[in-house]
Amino acid sequence: MEEIRKEITEIKRGRKNLVVALVGAIIAINIIVLATSQSDAIVVTSDLSRILTVGAAAVISIIVVARQNVTGIFGRAYLALAAGLVLWVAAESTWGYYELVLQIERPFPSIADALWLSAYGPIGFHLFSMARFYGRGVGKYKVAAVIAGMSVFVGLCITELAGVSELQGEGAELAIAISIAYPLLDTALFMPAILIVLNSGKGYLTSIPWIFIGWMALGVADTLLGIAQVQNFDGDLFMINAFYVIAYLAMAAGLWWYNRFFIFDKAKLGKKPAATG
Repeated sequence: MEEIRKEITEIKRGRKNLVVALVGAIIAINIIVLATSQSDAIVVTSDLSRILTVGAAAVISIIVVARQNVTGIFGRAYLALAAGLVLWVAAESTWGYYELVLQIERPFPSIADALWLSAYGPIGFHLFSMARFYGRGVGKYKVAAVIAGMSVFVGLCITELAGVSELQGEGAELAIAISIAYPLLDTALFMPAILIVLNSGKGYLTSIPWIFIGWMALGVADTLLGIAQVQNFDGDLFMINAFYVIAYLAMAAGLWWYNRFFIFDKAKLGKKPAATG
């Protein structure tokens, strides 16, 4: 019993330290970006902040896959998440290459958008797989409430984007479609994410809330970006970048927590990783 108490205390302390580290990293990175917001260096700091933070999440996801293997629902789900994050690293790097190397400011639409959108497939697989595990027994009224709420959000989002659009000429329709696609896809994935959180319990080991926070921040960032895109990127983009940094770091934190406390040490336990907590 005393050993169990010590383990719980260690987990609580680890969670507290992770929260402090996550908040500190978010503040530090965004302060650096904000400090350069009135100069040409903003392009460098904002691009690098996104590349490095999503890169950190992708690296940790690959470590998770290597430790956990790719068998079972969790193995396949986290392999898919890793694939999606790698695609996002490629997307952010491509965007950065356009801006920093080719000197093409705000390349939209571009290959980066194709990479970002393609990542929704494997990441959707991850979330729907987790919903199958954590979402069992969720009441039909909760499901109906989530669907209704997301439907309202989609309607408002499309109306807002169409109303503020300033895009004209060749390629305008494609650009508007892409701008709408991001929040639409986010909303589709919010549904399993919300249902997972509603039924994942309060276990100290679960990484679900961390990744869910990442999805919420990502949805805000994509919606703000969609509005900026159809307005020819008119205005301050710092807040959009800040939400992407929050999203990527929250996902990295969730994956770190999953790797640290969810995957059992096979060398110590003498058995395959198991899903607990």
